[in-house]
Amino acid sequence: MSPERSPQIDLPLKITLTPQGVEWFVRNRRKLSQLRMADSRLEYGITVSGFPASALQQMINIDYITAIELARTEFSSKRREIIDLTKLIGFRLLYRKFENESYRRFLNSRLIKRWNRSNPTRVLDQDTVFNQATLESFLAAVAADIPAVSRLLQQPAMARVQADASLGPEERRLRSFLIDAFVLSMHKIIWYVLVRSRGQPENGELVREFQQLLGEYVEKALIAEYLALMVIEVTSHTELSHYRQVAARLYDNPKAAGAVASNQRLRAAVQRQMEEEGDLLFLTYQLGGKGASIGTEHRLRITVANQEREYARVREQLEQKLEPGAREKSLADFYRQAPNQSVGTELGRYYLSFLQSACEKQNVRIESIVSQPARSDLTVIRLSLQF
Repeated sequence: MSPERSPQIDLPLKITLTPQGVEWFVRNRRKLSQLRMADSRLEYGITVSGFPASALQQMINIDYITAIELARTEFSSKRREIIDLTKLIGFRLLYRKFENESYRRFLNSRLIKRWNRSNPTRVLDQDTVFNQATLESFLAAVAADIPAVSRLLQQPAMARVQADASLGPEERRLRSFLIDAFVLSMHKIIWYVLVRSRGQPENGELVREFQQLLGEYVEKALIAEYLALMVIEVTSHTELSHYRQVAARLYDNPKAAGAVASNQRLRAAVQRQMEEEGDLLFLTYQLGGKGASIGTEHRLRITVANQEREYARVREQLEQKLEPGAREKSLADFYRQAPNQSVGTELGRYYLSFLQSACEKQNVRIESIVSQPARSDLTVIRLSLQF
């Protein structure tokens, strides 16, 4: 069982595609649609009412997806699914970066540098394109030895997991799964070279470098756990804040706004009103692909917003600089300045502090922005992580 838990992401999603993704769908005669996203952009993609987690992982890994969006009148009934989706995306981006970083270190290793000096007509570098059939035949030749090499790479990280008394059985299971998943994400040629070069001094150096890198990424993976909790808190805050605004407008009574969190009949009435008006809440994941521009590769940007009619204007303000009258602050400031009765402010500060601390420790850049335009009840919360 994977750390994403469910084999199916049971959510109605819009998935927009990269040019490579669009090309694959067209070539294979799969149906594509022009999708209107929350920020009013028109993008080519697909809509699904549920999606296999493995298929979503594969599409992210081969750089077919630019964004995943969930639009609903409420998020609270889908908390488990949102946690799973957030972790799936976060883990998959980390696997992809580990794959790239391990390959970069492989190419810069003394082992490969010696190979390149001895074989100037068969140099291995970032531009090398491998014939897949040949590569598969290489792997078949060393298949019996790959498990032993995999165990060697994983041994220090696995030993730390087993020795950590603070971890419960579920946490140990997750860490063990992540260790295995990171190792399995490495380029196929690395496995062949590691098997064939056993006994050479450069082989030991490269193994130790991979072991160190693996330990770093297992710690980095905790960020996806904290991020999932942060997303749930932010969606809950956005949902309840918007329900209070709708209730106050619907009943012209401030007390109704205050009661919407605990009064299920009032909450149901607000939800029906939102459905009639097409008043949706949005959760959008934007993924930086392998070929993204400098500064956006391996970036994950998560946006939570309400009121589609205002979202496009605020996006433009965020992409440029905020226009006069719009208030922008960090998420930490947003929680600090929120009224005491605001839902989840203490919990939000708690999760955010853990997320920021984990990102700082692992050298992952994180930005959190809250935008609240003047004379508008729109709130846009954006979390951006550069893995």
